[in-house]
Amino acid sequence: MSTVLLHLDEISRRYGAVTALHPLSLTIPTGARHAIIGPNGAGKTTLLHLIAGTLAPTEGRIVLNSRPITRLSPAARADLGVGRTFQHPAVVDQLTVADNVALAIRRRLTFAVHQRAGHRALRAARVAAALQQVGLTGEAATLAGQLPYGRRRLLEIAVVLAARPRLLLLDEPSAGLDPAEISHLTAVIRALPAEVTVVLVDHHLPLVFDLADTITVLASGQHVATGGSEQIRNDALVRDAYFADTTPATTRAPRKGARPTVLDIEQLSAGYHGAPVLDQVDLTVSAGTVHALLGLNGAGKSTLINVVAGLHPARAGTRILLDGTDLRASRTARHRVALVPQGRRLWTALTVSEHLAMAAAAGRRFGAGDGPGRDVADILDMLPVLRNKLRRYPAQMSGGEQQMLAIARALLLRPRLLLLDEPSEGLAPQIIDQLTTVITGVANDGVAVLLAEQNQRFARAVADQISVLDSGHIEFTATTAVLARPDAQARLAELLGVSTAGTVA
Repeated sequence: MSTVLLHLDEISRRYGAVTALHPLSLTIPTGARHAIIGPNGAGKTTLLHLIAGTLAPTEGRIVLNSRPITRLSPAARADLGVGRTFQHPAVVDQLTVADNVALAIRRRLTFAVHQRAGHRALRAARVAAALQQVGLTGEAATLAGQLPYGRRRLLEIAVVLAARPRLLLLDEPSAGLDPAEISHLTAVIRALPAEVTVVLVDHHLPLVFDLADTITVLASGQHVATGGSEQIRNDALVRDAYFADTTPATTRAPRKGARPTVLDIEQLSAGYHGAPVLDQVDLTVSAGTVHALLGLNGAGKSTLINVVAGLHPARAGTRILLDGTDLRASRTARHRVALVPQGRRLWTALTVSEHLAMAAAAGRRFGAGDGPGRDVADILDMLPVLRNKLRRYPAQMSGGEQQMLAIARALLLRPRLLLLDEPSEGLAPQIIDQLTTVITGVANDGVAVLLAEQNQRFARAVADQISVLDSGHIEFTATTAVLARPDAQARLAELLGVSTAGTVA
């Protein structure tokens, strides 16, 4: 019989009058692969924070390997073998891949080991082993900040694995990964030693059902069910609380009538430190339409979004026009572009209400007459999940609520062009359905929308046109009408390395 590694005894967490996690008891044996799933706002990340020690429970106690750890610091818990990743990669961009891993190992090696003549060789061997474990051996000398987003996630996992945890907490590890990387992540987790216990929070249900031997479902901070995958799939309460329609992707009906071009990109080239990422890319987005960029991680999707947003320079010869005006040379034109960045980048010290007020003031000053004239009341009607969160700070909100706030902030700027970088990342299926409604509604108001995505199902549900980036080039573009053809679907599948049914978020 497996020994118990982790026991949660009626732990809860409140933020003032708001209960993020109601009293919960769980017993997780050594070597388990235990998943936590549920809608955004269910309390999943709060639960990981409580186990890792980055939040203290309001009530209850936590026992690790028969030792109470409720009052221990995160560092003390790490010394006992608790390792964790975060919703967004926590690595040091200015250090190489190998040095990021070495930092974790250096902390765990004892002083006596450091004094030995061979400690450098030992550390180097452990760095090499951790990088090999996640498939980053060839990028050991690369700066972490130069890695594509998906590779940064794998690096964070390597950093945690290098410390040799006995309890591994993974928070949305598949978010932002392309299908090939999700398959690789699955193999990495499956290959972990049997004595390593994994607690996994993720919205990618195929990954969860593939890996987990036990699944706990939370909703609105309350425990709904715990059981094996078949039990969870067939539980009526679970279906009502969490599962949305996961039928194969459908393409949206094409919009009728000619529409003026809002964004015209010609010969866009860009890179990092002399290495090319995008090479002579041409792309257009019309008023009132959604253009989705698909592609594997590292293809250049985020780079293209950041160049258009003015966050990254383009190379000579690039032309980016907004309604015929050079976007890079005109401050007025720049004010008519709003970005919802990957990772949301909300202001931690501002409440929801303060975010909305600042964005609304900027929209009135710079955006009047360009995009739809929405005020805060309009935005709260469009995104009702924010209405009862006005006094909360981003850290007190779920990932889905944070994403809705990032979108609200962008829309209050009254943009002519809305840019979204991986908007569905880390969101539950029901929230993705809401996001689909919001984005199509924005386009219906006449805004031009350009989004970068990994989730093919979501992209096909919202987009009028889809382009696939591959090795810095656009290799395929199709309207929704063309995409319905079998040959176009086969080409899309070939470039993305997935079935034409797309991915399920």
